[in-house]
Amino acid sequence: MKADVSIFKTEKTSYPSKEYLFRPSIHYPEYYFDEVSEVENDVYNSVREAIHIFGYDAEHYGTKEWNPFGNFINENSNVLIKPNLVMDVNRSGEGTDCLFTHPSVIAPVIDYVIKAQNGKGKIVIGDAPMQECKFDVLIKESGLENLITYYKAKGVDIELVDFRELKSEIVMGTHKQTIENKHSGTVINLADNSEFSKDDKEALEKLRITNYDPRRLASHHNSEKHEYYVSNYLLAADVVINMPKPKTHRKAGVTIAMKNMVGINARKEFLPHHTIGSVENGGDEYKKKSILREMSDKLYDFKNMKEGEEKYWIARPAFFFAYGFKVLANIIYKEPGEGSWSGNNTISRTINDLNKILIYADKDGNLCETPQRKVVIVADMIISGEKEGPVMPSPKKLGVIAVGENQLLFDTVIASFMGADIDKIPTIQTAQKLEKYTVGIKTDPFVVSNIECYNGKLSLINKENFWHFIPTSGWREVFDTVVDKEDK
Repeated sequence: MKADVSIFKTEKTSYPSKEYLFRPSIHYPEYYFDEVSEVENDVYNSVREAIHIFGYDAEHYGTKEWNPFGNFINENSNVLIKPNLVMDVNRSGEGTDCLFTHPSVIAPVIDYVIKAQNGKGKIVIGDAPMQECKFDVLIKESGLENLITYYKAKGVDIELVDFRELKSEIVMGTHKQTIENKHSGTVINLADNSEFSKDDKEALEKLRITNYDPRRLASHHNSEKHEYYVSNYLLAADVVINMPKPKTHRKAGVTIAMKNMVGINARKEFLPHHTIGSVENGGDEYKKKSILREMSDKLYDFKNMKEGEEKYWIARPAFFFAYGFKVLANIIYKEPGEGSWSGNNTISRTINDLNKILIYADKDGNLCETPQRKVVIVADMIISGEKEGPVMPSPKKLGVIAVGENQLLFDTVIASFMGADIDKIPTIQTAQKLEKYTVGIKTDPFVVSNIECYNGKLSLINKENFWHFIPTSGWREVFDTVVDKEDK
């Protein structure tokens, strides 16, 4: 039976040093270059084996002719590699190995793309990180910058791109935003094909994204249109290799393959993340009605609008008052705000909208009836992230690389292995109900692995062998993990 997801697991749960540019420590028969690392690079082997057991070009494995991506990438292919490069610093203080896709996982994927292109195609590696991410710091300290320099010296047409047009710097609680038009995008209006199209005017006016002027979001999502601003690098791609860093996520429960596509959108003010207010008042930001939270919401809206007007001297005091009400509400109610809980039904719809664009938007941004590009998933779970992800994760050492092609089935498998009840993950549930522009099918995924107990239909795999991630505080009832007091 053809695999839906492959999982290769090793006992080694660390990444190699950037000193040797993440070259393999073994000169494999199919290896395109000459340089090898003087120190062991087990990660390269893990990526290689995960790709192999998925079934790509199985007849040539172990020979010079093995070309795993050769059936869908050629000399004329424009390939986008989309890692998770969310942030340059882990706010939990527990390091970046559990934060973003490690360059040592990206490197072998690039090598196999180059082999399939015979060194002649176009490769772009890009993401739109959080607005305050210092991209230059991330790529330099991780070794990704030097890796790209290595390929360029070999004559490879490769580019490392920060997709963001809007960036910001935090100064005393306010966001000073700057617009860069270096890398442009295309506005795509999903209109009636958006998952927000059935919301009434009142519900649409409540859509929010933290630290952005709500009027800007409302100008893109209203009763007349539902717009996203997608990087032209995505639209130009013939093949997308999606390289997520699976972690727990405060707003979505998990971030895996589907959530990683939020990074194809170049300006965050196009992305609804939650619906302001309590469930009782038609929101999904928090569960119970709260005067303190309502005051905080109004002050944050005011602060964000003044930031949008560049009136920082007004925004700054508004932030301190808003933050004060927020802290007090957290102490009294002891429940997350900003949609950081399992009742968030907004971000899941944004994620599904962007996955429709990923699969069905042509090079001009028009939705077509058939898929417009090949999607392959290679996930970095050598060290994953648990607890307060996505930007404050704690390391979850697994030694896993996972491969797939179907966004929905991949998320279904990995979320299940993480310990989540997929019937309570809105992103997956929304995707399963799509009737048009589907991002996958609702079926029982077939898993192949070098670990015997991981093989077979997902429903038949013993849950005791799953990885039991500790979820974020707002998603504990969705995961099977027993949370100790010290983890609360």
